[in-house]
Amino acid sequence: MSSHLAFNRIIQQDFGQLTSGEFASLYTLTNANGMQVKITNYGAIIVSIFTPDKTQRLTDIVLGYDNVADYEADNYYLGAVIGRYAGRIHQGKISINGQQHQLTLNAPDSQLHGGKQGLNKQLWRAKTSENADTACLTLSYTSPDGEQGFPGTVNFTVNYHLNDNNELIVEYLAKTDQPTLVNLTQHSYFNLAGHNSGNVHSHQVAINADYFLPMNERAYPTGEIAQVDHTPHDFRQLKALAQDIDADNKQIAIGKGYDNYWLLNDNAISVQAFAAQVVEPNSGRRMTIYTDQPSMVLYTANYIDGSHIGKNNYCYQRRAALCLEPQRANNKEKGVTLDNTLLTPTQPFASTTRYVFDLIES
Repeated sequence: MSSHLAFNRIIQQDFGQLTSGEFASLYTLTNANGMQVKITNYGAIIVSIFTPDKTQRLTDIVLGYDNVADYEADNYYLGAVIGRYAGRIHQGKISINGQQHQLTLNAPDSQLHGGKQGLNKQLWRAKTSENADTACLTLSYTSPDGEQGFPGTVNFTVNYHLNDNNELIVEYLAKTDQPTLVNLTQHSYFNLAGHNSGNVHSHQVAINADYFLPMNERAYPTGEIAQVDHTPHDFRQLKALAQDIDADNKQIAIGKGYDNYWLLNDNAISVQAFAAQVVEPNSGRRMTIYTDQPSMVLYTANYIDGSHIGKNNYCYQRRAALCLEPQRANNKEKGVTLDNTLLTPTQPFASTTRYVFDLIES
């Protein structure tokens, strides 16, 4: 399809009813090459991404569900925007300017990914726009003071842009009326061979990072900043996940695969600079991530257990996908501290991540 032909860059349709009685919508963004991204305003969730393989066959490359009811029941955070705080907060206890706050707990000893009713479980307001080469979906949600225990009323906006260069650009904005914590990320589960293609062991991954954060037995960063050199966590060159994903290594054992933070190198922290890349050799698909965030989680879906039926009645199994989650929770200057994620009324949060989809040269 050439760009001068008229076509609908954005189509809205019903995506089902929530237990609240509200209805969610599904928005399909299409570019001139036929690439499609489907997003629901429930949880600002990416439901599908259809990209071509080396034979130009379009395939859906993210895990997900066929209706909003399944997303409401989902506990894997498939495709969701995660917040207010992506990651674990020990005992749900935070201190801001000397004042203590108790967050709601949704894990045995922590608040995980913003709590039981985090941003991924909210219905966002939606607005669409398009121009000559881009479709844009703008999703907004106002999180009230005290939601899940967090102080401050925060206005969140996520812009999804799909352009004719096969780029999906995600912009995050947050404004607060009092000091609070915000750490946002996108939690899509990618399988570049197709969402129903088994495990991702053959995927090759590169991360532009010399350092990563070891975790303790309870999956909290220890505070140590470790070099990736001579460890299974060295992804400075493209490497098949299968090479080290079951290595005899304490960090691999704790995560049951990969599940750590990498601290991006200075030359990676820019929407113009390479942060991470994934290649699936059989299909020829390649995804390159550019971000202005200082850290990245690589998670290899180690806890998916076959109990969830996804799109097209496919049963997702362990390591059926990988997540690459840019975020600002940790950096090389301050290491691991909640102070990295402080949001104040005078300093709104703004961040951009680009996902570029293309093919390797055969």
